[in-house]
This record gives sequence, structure tokens and C-alpha cells, in this order.
Amino acid sequence: MPSTLEQGENPGAAEPMPRPAAFYGRSTGIWVTQAQLKLGFLCLAALSGTGVIYRFGFQSIGWMALYAVTVIWFLRDWRQSARIFWQAWPVLLPSLVALASTLWSVNPPVTAYRSFQLLMTTLIAIRIATTIPAHRTMIVVSLTSIGGVALSYLNSMVTFLPSAFHPNGALKGIYVHKNSLAKAIVNAALGVVSLGFYWRLAVFGLLGAALLIPVLAMAQSAGAYVTFAILAVYVPVLMIRRWGGTARRLALIFSLLLLGSVPVFLVMGGFDAFGALLEKLGKDSTLTGRTVIWQFGLEEIADAPFAGLGFGAFWSVPSYARLYIEAYVDQGLFWFHNSYIELIVGNGLVGALVFFGLLLNIVIRCFQWFLNDGTVTAGYFLFYVLINLVAALSDNVIYNEHSIRHMLIVMAWIYAGRALGKWRDVPATKGGSWRMRLRSKDAHQPR
Repeated sequence: MPSTLEQGENPGAAEPMPRPAAFYGRSTGIWVTQAQLKLGFLCLAALSGTGVIYRFGFQSIGWMALYAVTVIWFLRDWRQSARIFWQAWPVLLPSLVALASTLWSVNPPVTAYRSFQLLMTTLIAIRIATTIPAHRTMIVVSLTSIGGVALSYLNSMVTFLPSAFHPNGALKGIYVHKNSLAKAIVNAALGVVSLGFYWRLAVFGLLGAALLIPVLAMAQSAGAYVTFAILAVYVPVLMIRRWGGTARRLALIFSLLLLGSVPVFLVMGGFDAFGALLEKLGKDSTLTGRTVIWQFGLEEIADAPFAGLGFGAFWSVPSYARLYIEAYVDQGLFWFHNSYIELIVGNGLVGALVFFGLLLNIVIRCFQWFLNDGTVTAGYFLFYVLINLVAALSDNVIYNEHSIRHMLIVMAWIYAGRALGKWRDVPATKGGSWRMRLRSKDAHQPR
């Protein structure tokens, strides 16, 4: 049976909530509950992680605030935090491997800096997942992506923001890079469909996703079209989520097999669908130079296969490969446009073994969560993970610092574990928190 927090099928149902603690400002006379602070923290993380605030120049302030609040929260009750970290070691281990690669990095300061950011991104995700229900995270992240895409489309018509430039041309919208817009469109489509089914307005959700298809032309991203197509399987999966356990399992497996068989039949039939898409978008067979970058990445892996060059260090030191890429592909590039190659170049086979093991465990957990519960929330996190695992083949979307996609994959492991009984929520310890001016109160405002 779905748990109360993960239900998502009756959002109007009242949830039993404890008497909230609240901060009271004597100078202002305003109460702010802890629930409101947690929701604000989630909203700031979503705005920062999806890149919505980057165009407005607030990214540094936003992430510094997230870092500070995260550290304070964990230090307030260090006993509780230690027990949380003990449970969360599988999602912390890849970040710790990245941090350890500072010891053998070709550029230790850069590796230390970027791996610290990756670790903090993971800690922020852990903090959100341990304090905020899964369905609320789904709602906030979905609305953030939908709002960002809507503002970008609005800006393309009225141009209320100055143009941002990229080697491929001027961009219109609140995202500073076309790939950021492409990823936001796919996440917005997943979100609008999910919220439609969650709020029992499936027709409006499907209509919203259909309206996003023309917006894909703004991004000119072949990868976005491919990942967007996965929604063709997601919609029927949501439609059959209320079926019995065995029927739901068979339907989900059949849907995924159908999705996987499409490219096989296209290849057997001699139709180059991806090539046709690239031609339609005006791109060449190198995927805008990606295949060239990948070849250099594979050569770097062959040179340092076991432990890698250090997380994020390749792009900070002079080399023939980097100079060639900057001269003939993209001058400002600092990633391989492939999360898996980036991972192995930075942390070698050791890092790959750790992170791929985690990804496999996350996928299995999310499948089990959806098959057991059949909720919209479980379906959202399952397909969020699957879509980004596919997107990682052509862009850096996971194992990446300051990324909402990396954070949600970490959260999916905890949320699925909670639903399956594999994650135990840790209560606050007596005397473990710092003294703060907290007062218990009812949900009503003071007279």
C-alpha cells in the first residue's frame, strides 16, 4: 500500500502533521514555520539547480545560501546527521571518490574545488529527501521547469531580457545555453504530464506536453527530441498504474521493450531516423563535434584507466586534445558532452564501478517502488532517472555539481528506499541540537 507521504493520488487529503516549530521575529511579529523554511529551501535548490536564476546573476548567492543552510542544518543535530550519513553512504561514496582523486589529480586545486561542490550538491539532495515528501519535491521541481520554459518562450516573443550569446548564435530566454533550455523543456514535459495525472487533470497535462513540442525548436537539440520521445511510453505507464501487481509489471515491461525495439526496427529497415533528425536541425554527423570530443575522451581513458586524471581536472590543464577541441569544436568547452566518459576520464574505472553500481541500484529501487505502489510520484522519479540516463549519453547531466538532475537521482534512491522499507527516517536526538529560539505553536497565526 502506498504510504501517506508518497500517495499523490488524493492531494486534497489531510496528512497528519506534528505541531510545527516556528521562528518568531520580535521586530516584525512574523511567524515562519519550519515547514515553510524547508519548502523555501527546496524552491531555492530547484531554481538554482535548473538554471532559472543564472540569467539574472544570482547563481553564486543562491548556492552560497544553500551551502550555508545545509551545513547549519546538519551541524544542529550531529548525532542525527551521523545516522543519516551512515544510511546514505552509497549516494555519498561517488562524491567521496571524486574528492579523493585530488590526491592524484593533474590539477589538485581544481579537483578539490569541483569535487567539494559535487559533495555539497549531494548533501543538499540528502537534506531535501530526508525532510520533504517525494510528491512535494516532484511538484516544486516540475513547476520550476515549467515556469522557466514559459518565461523563455515569452521572452522570445517580447524580448524583455538582453540577448545571451553562444558560438551557435544568440539565445533568447532565461537560460544561458541552448542545452540548458533543451533539458528544461524535457523536464517540463515530464513534469506537466505528471502533475496532470497527479491532480486528476490528465487531459490538461497531455495538452501542456503537446504545446511544448514547438518550443523544442528553440533549443535545436537532437538529444532533447530523443528524450522527449520517451514520454510516449511514460503516458501509458501512468494510465495502467492502477492495474493489479502482475498486470502492471507485464504492462511496464512491454512498454519498455516496445520503446527499445523502435531503434532496432529502424536500423533493420535501413532508415536512419537520427540522421534524418540531424539533417532537419541542420547538424552534421559528428553531433556538433561530440563524436570528436568523445574520441579524445576515450584516448584519455586509455592513458589513465584505473584512477583517472582527477575529477574535472582534464579541462584545466594544457594538452593537445584540449587545444584541438577548443580550436575546432568549441572554444569555451569544459565537459565531454557525455557523463559516462567524463566520469571515467576523471575518476577512472574505480569511480565508474562505484557510480554505475549506484545507478543500477537506483533503477532497481525505482522499478520496485512503482511496481509496489503504482503512484504518479513513483512513476515520475522512475522516468526522471531513465530519461537522464539516456540524456547522459550526449550531455553532462549526472555526476555533475550544481545540477538538479544529479540531486533528483540521489533523492530517488532515498525516496524509493523509504517506500520499500529500506530507508529508516532518523528522529532528532535529545540534546543533540543547538539552542535556537523555536516555539511550538498550532497552525493558526498568533492573535
